[in-house]
Amino acid sequence: MRLVLWDVDGTLMNSRGAIREARTRALRAVYGIEGDIRRVAGGGMTDPQLTLETVALHGWAEAAALEHLDAFRDAYLAGLEQAQAALAADLEVLPGVVETIERLHELGVAQSLLTGNYEPAARLKVSAAGLDRRLDFNLGAFGSDNRDRLCLVPVALEKARRLIDPSMDVADIVVIGDSPRDIACARAGGARAVAVATGPHPAAELATFQPDALLERLGDTDETIAALLGR
Repeated sequence: MRLVLWDVDGTLMNSRGAIREARTRALRAVYGIEGDIRRVAGGGMTDPQLTLETVALHGWAEAAALEHLDAFRDAYLAGLEQAQAALAADLEVLPGVVETIERLHELGVAQSLLTGNYEPAARLKVSAAGLDRRLDFNLGAFGSDNRDRLCLVPVALEKARRLIDPSMDVADIVVIGDSPRDIACARAGGARAVAVATGPHPAAELATFQPDALLERLGDTDETIAALLGR
């Protein structure tokens, strides 16, 4: 049994702005940030880590920021819930994603998420984009499991052993994502690392981090399946 773990943002889909708006509103409400919000290069970060690094740019010490992190999470998730009706129009599923998910399902490959998103945010996004039918959220690893993305593969492995097969090995897990942090996460956990240049990082940059396979995009389903399964 193989388990493919999908990153969400930049790999499965892109947002046209609704996600950033919900995050911005929560940052202003909880951390009192006024004016322009300074941004960090957050690709591949977990939601908690992205929040902490963002508010640090606005003078918040980590200890003080941590005290408000749960309140930020609740405000952010509430904002996404309120925008749920608009998310379906806001989210753009990337080319080749649906076809790849369906082919993996036909091959009997289990699929879930490995993402820096809080679990409720990931569920909401994936459902709004219409991608939830073949993905088993119960096998996923999320930013709400650990704010250090490097710790997430063992989370998914424990769930897979408990819910699918006690003999599941980390070598049976594939992580696919669009950022260097996705590659590092897979490497740290001992999983197969597949990078796809559908996010802000071009293929030449991703190649320097030596993933097991590198794709420009997911448009060629046969090529994608071969990269994912090491065929």
